[in-house]
Amino acid sequence: MADTKISAMTDLTTLASGDEVPVADASDLTVAKSFTLATLTTFIGDLIFARINGSSGAAGAYKTLQKLSANSADQTSTTPAAVMTTTDVGAGTWYFKYYGLYQTAATTTGIKLVVNHTGTTGQFASIMYFPDNAATAASGVGLGIAGAAIGRVFSAYAEAVKDTSSFASVGVITANADIPVIVEGFVVVTVTGSLELKMGTEVAASAVRLMADSLLELTKVG
Repeated sequence: MADTKISAMTDLTTLASGDEVPVADASDLTVAKSFTLATLTTFIGDLIFARINGSSGAAGAYKTLQKLSANSADQTSTTPAAVMTTTDVGAGTWYFKYYGLYQTAATTTGIKLVVNHTGTTGQFASIMYFPDNAATAASGVGLGIAGAAIGRVFSAYAEAVKDTSSFASVGVITANADIPVIVEGFVVVTVTGSLELKMGTEVAASAVRLMADSLLELTKVG
């Protein structure tokens, strides 16, 4: 058909994924090509967004969702070790939120969960918190299912330095049962590195583990 100015074309008011858009291919400008809106959506998504199914993977430019596909190895050291790793977390300010489930081998065993970034960083802050077995004042004992209609308080542990565990929880109400936990905060990155969620036990040789389907939501905000 004859060439038509874009301004003279009929507006397409409803888009579909199969609609095609003309493009000049930078590798060969002599050949007319096109792409679909579905291809464009995938291209943009890959640039800014990442979904990771596993304990390690590369971050997206702005948004990352990561799911642990299997339970972590049992952690039996009081020095936390990485159980989830997100690579290529570059310069900027990042907000992270881990939604986890954990288990401990004994009711008298607590956990340490700390966040690290392996590159150069500035400001950092994080908070670990979970439902507590106590109703009026935190005891540090994790609770998986509320045992009373009045509910329970939260135990909370704050850190202002990355890769640091100043405190640990002191136990769980039921051994080898899922306990929910959240770790959230922010880190200002100046040199690219990996974001790590590290886990350790409160009691040496008494195992703790992060459970499959624990999640990370990571966002670059500046």
